[in-house]
Amino acid sequence: MIGFEKRNVNPKNKKTGDCVIRALTIATEQPYEVVRDELFELMKKTGYSMDSKQNYERYLKQKGWIKHKQPRKSNGKKYKVAEIDKFIEQNERVVISIANHLTATENGKIIDLWDCRSYTILNYYTKK
Repeated sequence: MIGFEKRNVNPKNKKTGDCVIRALTIATEQPYEVVRDELFELMKKTGYSMDSKQNYERYLKQKGWIKHKQPRKSNGKKYKVAEIDKFIEQNERVVISIANHLTATENGKIIDLWDCRSYTILNYYTKK
């Protein structure tokens, strides 16, 4: 089972609705401000809000990330975030989509403001 580390990568240490920026900051290893500004520029081009799935998926694709379908167990049941390590490489950086939230992994742990490991994975993204 993957671990969890409570960490806020928001440079002002704000607890706000910036999960997309935080997750992409962790995953891409770019500064928060760079990710924020790049998402904003993409938003201006696409017309989708910065934190919309349409926007962040385009962003990840431009950066060479691959979208994976919702993983299912052999019995058809869905995986929880805690189980992501069953189908990714150890210490691989991954972006994980759950209901109304985006999170990311670093060094075999979910890095986020809250522990979302009990939530169902919708999609996940890995770097090529």
